[in-house]
Amino acid sequence: MEGASAVYDADVARLADVAREFGHHAGRHWFSGVVPDHEGGAITVYRVPNPGFDSEIRALLEGDVEVRLADAPHTRDELLVAREHVWGLADTLAITSVSVPADGTRITVVADAPADVVQAELDRVAPGLASAFAGHAATT
Repeated sequence: MEGASAVYDADVARLADVAREFGHHAGRHWFSGVVPDHEGGAITVYRVPNPGFDSEIRALLEGDVEVRLADAPHTRDELLVAREHVWGLADTLAITSVSVPADGTRITVVADAPADVVQAELDRVAPGLASAFAGHAATT
């Protein structure tokens, strides 16, 4: 694959899966996402800060792989709800894609319409949770 890292660390992948599973279920009120760093032998867990979640995730992921915790403004659940609201506008705004970032920032909405028009509607439906881009597919 062009642009893909030649390094794959099975331990990193396994711990990322464990973090994701925990975050999608028991940790859902704080979890935003997880990003593996195969070359660095680490994972970054994005979460809305919570000492209880932090201690649980660290205990769960204890081992040889470095676990980094990074602050996120939104949980995955918040962004998934926003995504559903945004998809409800797909017909009127010609939305072509909606992506949820692992870092808990804002969903990316790509539409075949002027970005400022789409952004105005996103600000009404999902204030502070979505960013609009004009085009046919997400580039970031």
